[in-house]
Amino acid sequence: MRKLSFFPKLAAQSIKNNRRFYVPYILTVIGTTAAFYILSALFFDPGRYELAENTTNGAAYVQSFMMIGMLFLGIFSFIFLIYTNSFLMKRRQKEIGLYNVLGMGKGNIAAILFFEALYVVILGVGGGLAAGILLHKLCTLILYRLIHFPAPFGISVQPAAVALTALIFTCLLALTLLLNLARVGRSRPVELLRGGEVGEKEPKANWFLTALGVISLGLGYFIAVWTKDGAMAVALYFIAVFLVVIGTYCLFTSVSIAVLKALRANKRYYYKARHFITVSGMLYRMKRNAAGLANICIISTMVMVMISGTLSLYVGCDDIVNLSAPTDIVAQGRHYYHYTESESTPEEREPINPDALDTYVRELFAEAGAEPTSGYQVEYLEISLEMPREGYDGLWVSPTVYFVTANTYAAITGEEAPQLAPGEYLLYSNNQYSDYFTGGFRYLISSEANGMDYSDPANYEFSREYNVVGECKNIANELIRSQAGVSAGDDAVNIIVVDGTDTLNEIGTDSRHGEYYWEGRYDFAQLSDEEQNALDEELWSNGIFDFAAAGCGYVGYFNTTTRVDIERDTFGLTGGFLFLGIFLGAVFLMAMVLIMYYKQVSEGYEDQRRFVIMRQVGLSEQETRRAIHSQILTVFFLPIVVAAVHIAFDFNLVVQLLSLFQLVNVRLTALCTLGTLGVFCAVYAVIYLITARSYSKIVESGARVDAQ
Repeated sequence: MRKLSFFPKLAAQSIKNNRRFYVPYILTVIGTTAAFYILSALFFDPGRYELAENTTNGAAYVQSFMMIGMLFLGIFSFIFLIYTNSFLMKRRQKEIGLYNVLGMGKGNIAAILFFEALYVVILGVGGGLAAGILLHKLCTLILYRLIHFPAPFGISVQPAAVALTALIFTCLLALTLLLNLARVGRSRPVELLRGGEVGEKEPKANWFLTALGVISLGLGYFIAVWTKDGAMAVALYFIAVFLVVIGTYCLFTSVSIAVLKALRANKRYYYKARHFITVSGMLYRMKRNAAGLANICIISTMVMVMISGTLSLYVGCDDIVNLSAPTDIVAQGRHYYHYTESESTPEEREPINPDALDTYVRELFAEAGAEPTSGYQVEYLEISLEMPREGYDGLWVSPTVYFVTANTYAAITGEEAPQLAPGEYLLYSNNQYSDYFTGGFRYLISSEANGMDYSDPANYEFSREYNVVGECKNIANELIRSQAGVSAGDDAVNIIVVDGTDTLNEIGTDSRHGEYYWEGRYDFAQLSDEEQNALDEELWSNGIFDFAAAGCGYVGYFNTTTRVDIERDTFGLTGGFLFLGIFLGAVFLMAMVLIMYYKQVSEGYEDQRRFVIMRQVGLSEQETRRAIHSQILTVFFLPIVVAAVHIAFDFNLVVQLLSLFQLVNVRLTALCTLGTLGVFCAVYAVIYLITARSYSKIVESGARVDAQ
C-alpha cells in the first residue's frame, strides 16, 4: 500500500520542485484545451440554426471558420505540446538520472512520469475544460457582436465539445508521456546526470544552408511582390510561405553564425566586456538559439498577418457592402449572345430593352407594396474581344473587355454623360493589350459557315471600326462588382465607353458571344431593413415574371439582391474571419510567450556558472548586468525585425487576397498593418521586460550564492 502511494507523492513533489517549468506548461495545456473547447462548442452550438434562419450564408461562414480553427488548433497543439515538453524534460535530466543512481529502476521512473502526466491531464485538461466552459459565453457574445447578430442568453455546455476536447488532449498528453518514456529508456544514468553540462562545439557557417536560405527567401519575396491578382495569390500564397519559412530557418542558423564570427574578428568591438560575453555566449549556443529565434520570428509573422488581414476586412465592411450593394435593392438581368441561328428562337435572340425592363421592375415593386424613392440603370457588355495580332498571320488576342454606355458611365461617376457619336469611344486599359485599342480597332464577327474551322482566319471577317476619342476612369469595381470578380488591382482591366445600348447589342450580336448585364439600382428611403426584405420576398412571391409580355426582350437570368442581406453576409464573413484571426492570434501569442520564457529561463540556468566565473576574474556587477541586457536585447529583437521585413514583402500578397473579397482599399490595409505591427511591438516589449527579469534573477542569484 505504501509502495502504491509512494510514486504519486513523489510525482507531486517533483512537480512542486520544478514548478518554475511545470506551472507554465500546465497553463499552456489549460489555454490550448480551453481554446479548442470554445471553438468546438461554437461549432456544435444549437444557436447556429437560428443564425441560419436569419442570414443567407452567415451560419455557413461561422461553421466553416470554427471547423478550420479546430483543425488548425489541433495540429498546432500537437506540435507545440511536444515542443514544450522537450524543454521540460531537458531541465529534468539530472533529477531523473539521480533517481536512477539512487536505485530506482526505469520501471519506477516510468511510474513517476505516469503520475506526473496524470496530474497534468487532471489539472491541464480538467482546468482547460472548466475555463473553456466559463469563457465560451464571452466568446459567443464577442463573435455575435462582430457578425452583428443578437446573441443568445444563458450558459450552455456542449457535451459533444467536452468529449471531443477531452479525448484529443488526453491522447496528446499520452503521446508526450510515451516520448518521455522512450527518451528515459534509451538514456544512461551518467548521460542524464551530465545532460545539462555538455558543452556546445563552436558551430561552423554552413554555406550550403546560407545559399539555400538566400534563394528561398528571394523566391518567396519575389512571388509576394510579383503576384498581381487575387486568383494568382491563392495559388501561390502557401508556396511563398513555405519558401520564407525555409529561408528563415536557414538564415537564422547559418547567416547568424557568420555575423557573430565577423563581430568576433573585429577586435575593437569584441574585446569589450559587454560585447565579449554576448557574442561568445550566443556563438556557442547558436544552433539552439537559431531554431528558437526562427520559431519566434515565424509565429510573430503569422500573428501579425492574421490579425492585420482580418482586421482590414472587418474595418472595410462598408466598402465591400457599397460595392456589392450600392443601393437598397439591386435587380439584375442578363442576356446571352452565344447562340446559333438553328438552336435558338427569335425570341431568345431578342436583346434586353433596358428602359422597358426598368419600368417593369418598378411596376413589380409597386404591386408588392412600395415604390423606389430614387434609382438608376447600369448596363454593360462583357466579352472576350478576339482581334488579329498585328504582324502575325493566324494569331489572335482575346482580352476581356467591358463595354459601357455613356449614360451608365455618367451614373456611376456622377459626371456629365460623354457625347459620343457611333464609332467613337472612351478607353481605360491598364495592361499589355492597350496598344490594340488605342488608335482604333476592328473586332471579330463570326462566320455562319456550318462546320467551319475556328482556327482558320479565313472563316472570320472583321467589321465596325471604332476610334478612341478620349480616356475614361477605371470604374471596374463600381460596375462589375462581385459577379465578375474583377477589381481595380487586377492586371487586365479594359473599359470602353460607347454611345448607347444599340452599340452594345450590335457588338454582342455580331460576335455571337459575350454577356449583356443590366442592373436597376433602387433606394427605398421610407422602408426599414425588415420592410425592404419583406418587399423583396413579396416581389418573388408573385410567381414567374413575364418579361416578354412587358416588352423587355429576352432576359436569360433575373435576380434581386437587398443591401440588408449583403450586409449580414458580409459581416458574417468578415466578423467570423476577425474572430478567428484574433482567437488564433492570442493562442499563438501565448505559445510565443512560453517559448521565450523557457528559452530565457533555461539559458539563465546555463549562464549562471559562466557569469560566476566572469565575476571571479574581475567583472563588476554593473558590467554583468550590461552584458545580460545586451544579450537579451539581441536575442529578443532580432526576430521582430525580421518579422517586420516579412510583413513588408507580404503586404502586396495580402492586398491581392483581400481583393477576392472585394476589398481594394490599399490605404486601409496599410493602416491596419502598421497599427497591428505597432501594437504587437508594444506587447513584444512587455514580454521582453518580463522574461528579461526572470533571466536576470536566475543569473544574479547564482552570482550572489557563489559570493556568499
